[in-house]
Amino acid sequence: MSGEQSVGWAVLSDMDGTLLDTESTWLRVVERFVHDHLPSGRGRADAEGLVAASEGLDLGRTAALLRDRLDLRPDVDAVAGELDRRALASYGDEIPWQPGARRLLAELAAAGIALALVTSSPRHWVEHFAQHVDLSPFRASITADDTPRTKPAPDPYLLGAAALGMPPERCLVLEDSVVGASAAVAAGCPTLVIGDRDRVLPPGVHRAASLTELDVTTLLTIVGAPVS
Repeated sequence: MSGEQSVGWAVLSDMDGTLLDTESTWLRVVERFVHDHLPSGRGRADAEGLVAASEGLDLGRTAALLRDRLDLRPDVDAVAGELDRRALASYGDEIPWQPGARRLLAELAAAGIALALVTSSPRHWVEHFAQHVDLSPFRASITADDTPRTKPAPDPYLLGAAALGMPPERCLVLEDSVVGASAAVAAGCPTLVIGDRDRVLPPGVHRAASLTELDVTTLLTIVGAPVS
C-alpha cells in the first residue's frame, strides 16, 4: 500500500501502555508511593482505589490527587518531584515495546501516514524513552508540558492534529485508557482503545485486544478511508 493512497488521514498515538509497556511501571510507582504514605487505618482497598484513579492522568494531576487523598503536607510540586524521581529510577534503561507496536509503526510510516505522539507524560520522560527506543517515525510529539489542559481535555489531541496539519476527524487515535479515549472523543477523533479489560468507554469507540491484531488496512477501515 503506497503512501499516496493514505495521505488523507493520520494517526495520533498515546505512548504509555499503548506503544510502550511503561504504564504498568508507572502504576507500580504510584502504588508504592501510596503504601509509603497511606495513613494508618486505611487498607488495601483504599490503596487500590487511588492507583486506579490515577490511571491515564499526568504527573501533576496524579500528584494533586495523592496529596489530597493522602492528606500530605508537602505541596503538589514536591509530591510530583518525588513521583518523578521514583518513576525515572524505575524505568531505567530497559523500555519494552507493547506487542506489535514497532511493526505497526513501521507499516504506517511506510504507507506515508503521518504520526504524532500524544502523551500525558512530561517531555523529559519522552526524551528518556527516546534514548532507548526508536520514536523517529513520529513527526510531532505532544506532551503534558505543551498544553495547559491535559487528558481528559481534548487539547492534546487537537494540538496533535494541528501539528500534522490534519482535521481531527481524519486523525485516528490509539489509546489504552478511558481518560485518553475521552480526550480523543472530545477532540472529534475516531478512537481505538487497545486492551482486553472490561471498561466502559465513550460511545463509538472501537476496541482491539492488542496491536498485534492491527494493520494499515484495518485502521483505514476504522477511519473511513478508501481501502485498495
